[in-house]
Amino acid sequence: MGLTEAVQNMLDVALSMDCFQVVAGADEDAQMGQSFSQRYHCPAYTDFRRMVMQNPADVVFVGAPLHTCADHIRQAIQNKCHIIKFPPAGLTFEQCASLIQQARKERVYFVLAIPGRFEPTALRLRQELAESEPDYWHLITAVCHVPQGEIPPQKRWLLDPKLSGGGVLIQNAYDLMDEMVLCFGLPQQVYALLTSQAPDRQQRLSTTEDNALVLMRFSDTLAAQVVASRTLGPARRHLRIHGKGKFITLTREDFSITDNSGNLMEHIQFSPEQFHGMQDLLNNFAKAVLNPAQSKPYPEAGVDLYTMAVIESAYLSARTAMPETPSRLLEMAKANVLM
Repeated sequence: MGLTEAVQNMLDVALSMDCFQVVAGADEDAQMGQSFSQRYHCPAYTDFRRMVMQNPADVVFVGAPLHTCADHIRQAIQNKCHIIKFPPAGLTFEQCASLIQQARKERVYFVLAIPGRFEPTALRLRQELAESEPDYWHLITAVCHVPQGEIPPQKRWLLDPKLSGGGVLIQNAYDLMDEMVLCFGLPQQVYALLTSQAPDRQQRLSTTEDNALVLMRFSDTLAAQVVASRTLGPARRHLRIHGKGKFITLTREDFSITDNSGNLMEHIQFSPEQFHGMQDLLNNFAKAVLNPAQSKPYPEAGVDLYTMAVIESAYLSARTAMPETPSRLLEMAKANVLM
């Protein structure tokens, strides 16, 4: 559903495994659909609804923007289809909670396609954190700079908060926020400042954010800062975690530990052959579906609600100029019963 390059790359990985077969695809671009049909030897549609209704399937891969396909995702779930979707999980926390709740009701999985959850850098980070003594870590700093230049006309929906859910924070920094929630859980408080680089004030009030600064309090001894931009360079993505005697730095390819005097204690630069997160993600999903008694999906159901609660709290904080509490969103939506 949405024949983006990312979806087709995921399909190629899936087809390299024994347990997946492509039965149909759909995209609003007819030319894209024709190319897909020739490549994968299956029907393609320009109508998401027709694809869902006419092709019984076990799982639907979703790469289309949510504002174009949310109702069709619901229909697929109602038809007992599992969903594997690229982030974000919803345009709002409420929509995310509703989709996850419906999936649980129909006894299917709603999974986000975040291969970084399974990459060797993230696995090494979680190992290091698990082996640390309690209250060892005190400060998290995260940077996500993805300078994109001018947004092309076909993607102008990214500038509309109602169609996109937000700007750089939800569209580009989702996986970074997700990793922080996986490692440290739900922060107690979130405070955010968001800015747009639109040329006049009226546009800045009605467009999605280009830059974001988010502060989080996890406990009395642990705080975090996230800086994200889709306009400012150079391109950079890292997570740094400071402890009593050392700090960890994590990028997409590297993991390092440095003492507080600047001496490198450990450095691992992973080779491209060691990165097979999408295959591991699909394998994890397939095992959970084919052998549910012995295999559970990672992460556990509901983690995406936590990430969306943090992001929604950031957007609320930017509007109110006050810290917001993610757990309040979970309670208001009665989402804690999903966990």
